[in-house]
Amino acid sequence: MLLRMVLSIKIDMILICVFSCILIFYCSNPHTINPVEFILYTKYLVPVGVCVWLFVSFRLHLLITNSIPINWITINEIVQKPKKIVVNQISTTFICFLILQILIAGIIASAIVMTFSAGWNLFAFIFKLYWIYFVLPFIWSWITGLSISIIYAYHSHKKAILFFDVFLLWVITLFFLEYKLASFNVFIENRWPYIDPLFSLTFLKENVLIKLVYLICSIGACFVFVKIRRTMVGIAISVILIIFVTFTTDSVQSKSQLDKILLANDYKLYHQIKNKTYSNIKMTDNWRITGVQVEPGSRYPIQIKLTLDKKENLIRFSINEQFKIDHIKSEGKNLSFKQQGSIVEVETNGVQSMVLYYKNTFGSSFYPLTSNIVLLPFEANWYPQSTHSNLYTIDSSGTFHTNVQTKKCKRIEIIEGEENYSWHGDHLDCLSIIKGPYKQIEIQNTKLIVYEPFLTKTKNYRELKDQLVSIRSELCKLFTNLKNTNYCTNEIETIVIIPKSLSTTNLSLYDSTVTNGSYTFYVDPFLDVNDKPVTAYVQELSTFLIPYRLFENEQISIFASQYLMEKLHIQPSGYLRTIVEKSSINSESWNHYTKLTMEEKEKALIQMAQEMRRKD
Repeated sequence: MLLRMVLSIKIDMILICVFSCILIFYCSNPHTINPVEFILYTKYLVPVGVCVWLFVSFRLHLLITNSIPINWITINEIVQKPKKIVVNQISTTFICFLILQILIAGIIASAIVMTFSAGWNLFAFIFKLYWIYFVLPFIWSWITGLSISIIYAYHSHKKAILFFDVFLLWVITLFFLEYKLASFNVFIENRWPYIDPLFSLTFLKENVLIKLVYLICSIGACFVFVKIRRTMVGIAISVILIIFVTFTTDSVQSKSQLDKILLANDYKLYHQIKNKTYSNIKMTDNWRITGVQVEPGSRYPIQIKLTLDKKENLIRFSINEQFKIDHIKSEGKNLSFKQQGSIVEVETNGVQSMVLYYKNTFGSSFYPLTSNIVLLPFEANWYPQSTHSNLYTIDSSGTFHTNVQTKKCKRIEIIEGEENYSWHGDHLDCLSIIKGPYKQIEIQNTKLIVYEPFLTKTKNYRELKDQLVSIRSELCKLFTNLKNTNYCTNEIETIVIIPKSLSTTNLSLYDSTVTNGSYTFYVDPFLDVNDKPVTAYVQELSTFLIPYRLFENEQISIFASQYLMEKLHIQPSGYLRTIVEKSSINSESWNHYTKLTMEEKEKALIQMAQEMRRKD
């Protein structure tokens, strides 16, 4: 019977096939810049898909309900529970609908995995995203079509039409609130509002909950239409319910959209750095960190305990400008302090210890601190430092940079994915706390923490590690002054690949730190890396980022990059050329260097390093 029904809705089947093919074609686009770019197409394909599945669901379920004469079967006592036949038919069609969605999700995820040379981790991630962004709205549409057909077949045609009108107006309102209509003028070129690297992917649970609320609300509205005999009363109650749910969820969503808040804080930070007056105030080192507590959702998200080595009347330390101290307490009393930019001065009045309470701020998009997103790498200076460094810089063209500096760490601890974290000890060395859409992977005794859209095959991570080892070997052999440094003596313990803040330039010499076996790479997720995995991109980046961190010299790092790429057969993608164009290196000097043989390049690099040491 079900097969006959399917054959009787040929137009509907053609519509499903056409829509599914278009959906697969666009979401499997091999020319994407980011593997999660397909969620951008929800803006166009979800509204169309909702209409398609609503129409098909209504037509199919109307055929089912009309083809089974429940009253006649009941009167003739053919079966005991005739409604069970309808339920079985409806359940079967829903299972077929889910199987189709599983197949589409599998095809899209497989295509993206092949495009990005990735593996199971990315497949599972894309599969999950497809269900959250596409399937849940389609299920909602399917259930609504079912509800309309039941009202139409068993209750009243008028009520069914009214329920459809209410649903249609509801959907239009939701899409108006979601996209604000004006954004329909913004096409694929503007990816920021849809696949931003830090915000959308951290609110997947909230996204699911909101869609489930819509589904439950539509079922509740259908129940009201069925049970209340007076049509106008049913409409009034349903509309009130829908309005309440819609604007409540919209309010919740607007609070969870942190991009505007964080980018506004970026703007404030920019002007704070731009107008900053630098001073040579000396920091003090007569204190040590003995306690750290990070609770992003609390009133004071960061609390730091300092213990003084001896009684002093004054201490000074440096922290990241984006973090503000609310108050400082010792033995239940507030201590006077002054925070100017990154410098904090505290009047200790001879106390033995104190606790710093940070203000409850989201921070900026450089180092956000929220219940869903925490990005506090140790090089961000988010806890007190005994030395002063300029973490943020603005170049002559007005571009914002995060000039993260390599620290000397005896031990680096990286905490990933924990809700809250606390540490107590005698002295804090280097601590990073990361939470959000990140995956922790173990490769040959090396821990990798990777932003989920950058996931790729395990063999690609092995190749990246091997290439980092090769780069280290070449640099330590080439520059003798590096041989006894931590860079040459320590094994690669951790590799962290995270997205850059979009407030900065997409490519910079400051995009990496290397210290004590720990490597961090800040990657712009919108750079065109779709022709090869992000690990290959990081291999090329590392050839000029690592030398820059070791020497803090633009010319040596760029010349060393050209040498390493030739020596290790790293295929260039044009990133070095971009860095050269942004640099102060004379084009004639660069062209002359590139034409040298490998032996001549090696001698030139050694000579540059010797000259730099003589100047120091």
